[in-house]
Amino acid sequence: MPIANYSVLRGRPTAGKVVTGASTHYQITVQAAGAAFTAAVNIESTDGSEVLYAVQQPFTPPEPGGFDALAEGVTPVASEPGGLALDYVREQIGGKPMITRQEMTLLPKASDDAIAARALENAVVVLLNEAVADPGSEVFAIGSAFADSGVVDGIHNLHMNQGNPATGSFGGDNGVWQDGAVFLNLPSRGSNAAAWVAIFIAFQTEVWTTDAAGNPAAKVHRRHTLEG
Repeated sequence: MPIANYSVLRGRPTAGKVVTGASTHYQITVQAAGAAFTAAVNIESTDGSEVLYAVQQPFTPPEPGGFDALAEGVTPVASEPGGLALDYVREQIGGKPMITRQEMTLLPKASDDAIAARALENAVVVLLNEAVADPGSEVFAIGSAFADSGVVDGIHNLHMNQGNPATGSFGGDNGVWQDGAVFLNLPSRGSNAAAWVAIFIAFQTEVWTTDAAGNPAAKVHRRHTLEG
């Protein structure tokens, strides 16, 4: 089944830290509607595949008016085109793909290259520091909303959520128009696209040719079978 509680978190980024464990994330603290939320950004993978990422700046959001209309805090998002839902495979902005695999950079495993493996973390830290220093900055994090037993609410799955192998740990997360990302608005940079930054994350195990359910398309299944 698709990911649960597909939503967007809007608020002011105020701090961040690396959290290790079963999966290493960079946790951004977001103040919204008088409460603190967490946006958990993957900076390593949990399934052994290398992370793919892209930081696009300046960036034109697919629905800037939709973001402006959001209340602070967490808002559910319908997994369908024409709104705030994202789809790495299908989304178009100005007649061009929102993001392509070719635009993304490979983040190697820390065991292979410890310095290069921190490139995404370093990029997020630099952007967060700029956002904290900008009194008008906001973050819009799209993914799965969660409630941590009343301790802290937040959002995760801030990455591509389709194309996972059906037999893998994340095959049940596949779906269309439910991908995640982090958008920052930094008014001190200027207006319109100049103020926006996008952080896109995917995994090498995810394929970019998917069917209507977000699963790898049949021809991709067949090719992997023949090659494997």
